[in-house]
Amino acid sequence: MDILELGLDDEIVNFLNEQKDFKIDRVSQEGGNCDIFFGEHKIFHRRIALKIYYGNATDSSHNEPKILSKLNHPNILKVRDAKRIGKYHSYFMTDEIDGGDLEKYYKAGKLDLKKTLNIIHGILNGLSELHKEKIQILHRDIKPKNILVYEDSCEPLIADFGSIKHFDNFSKITGSKTTNLYMPPEIIRGDSYTIQSDIYQLGVSMFQILGGFFPDTYVEWLTPKEQLKLKSIFGSYEMSIFVENIIFRLILKNKLIRYESLPPYIDKNIINIIKKATNPNLKVRYSNTSEFLNDLYKVQKRLTNWKEEDGVFYGSNVKGENFRIFSSKKGFCTEKKGTAGWRRTGDFSLNIEKQFQNFK
Repeated sequence: MDILELGLDDEIVNFLNEQKDFKIDRVSQEGGNCDIFFGEHKIFHRRIALKIYYGNATDSSHNEPKILSKLNHPNILKVRDAKRIGKYHSYFMTDEIDGGDLEKYYKAGKLDLKKTLNIIHGILNGLSELHKEKIQILHRDIKPKNILVYEDSCEPLIADFGSIKHFDNFSKITGSKTTNLYMPPEIIRGDSYTIQSDIYQLGVSMFQILGGFFPDTYVEWLTPKEQLKLKSIFGSYEMSIFVENIIFRLILKNKLIRYESLPPYIDKNIINIIKKATNPNLKVRYSNTSEFLNDLYKVQKRLTNWKEEDGVFYGSNVKGENFRIFSSKKGFCTEKKGTAGWRRTGDFSLNIEKQFQNFK
């Protein structure tokens, strides 16, 4: 791989050319203010990921990585090293995780309902560790792209620590320059970032990976009238401000999340969890991860697992029964799998179909 072809700053090029500890063979330049390099560490004898980001050499941003490097939690990506590179750059070194980030993972169709909720559970466990009194770290950029997953176990790891901040009861924490779609409403209002702000971002992420309306391009969030107005605006900066204001208005009015866009098998208990996690009113929103975990556990305990494949919904309940639901000319049709294959069900079919009709 030719590093010079990547268009990197001289500081980064010099650092990568001079180091002798690892061999870089792949790079991701998808991040806004960072590049991630993957390769083999010659001393550790393991695959590593090196995230190089912009950082002012006069700040104290590496106090947090020092804390994180001492953590050993199954849902927090282990930071193995953190150093400055010259005057304007720094890096975190972690293991490379084979499943990649959660955004790509769920878009590849690798998740069913059970796995999705297990992932949210794991992220909450990781956040609980970061938030606890002896550590007091706010992540400030929770979103699927910043969560890594193991391919086989689907266990999540909180990653991307470029925005983390230590908090206490006295200092005001500002929001990070995170993606606008995950911006907590209190940050838009100019208030402080807190534990509840991390919870909000996880609530939005939960809605997203459950299959709710969450397009990649900002223009898809606009109404036809707003899209027409956007076309009349000249200048990329002016256009970005126009779109940003619309997104922020949706967030402040609690209209960013469109619950009707969720798959029909997402029941009201799951929806209520998302609503509470993302409520603009901090008195209503979960005040800590324990409250969130408690409600999630109640849902998981009686979970009917679902997955959609080519327009057909496949389910398995706690009794081990398997069934599928698909749309027909007369509405939803439910079939149960037996020893002789799939066959139309009786009363059970009517109950499930009624549930689906309520969500359509």
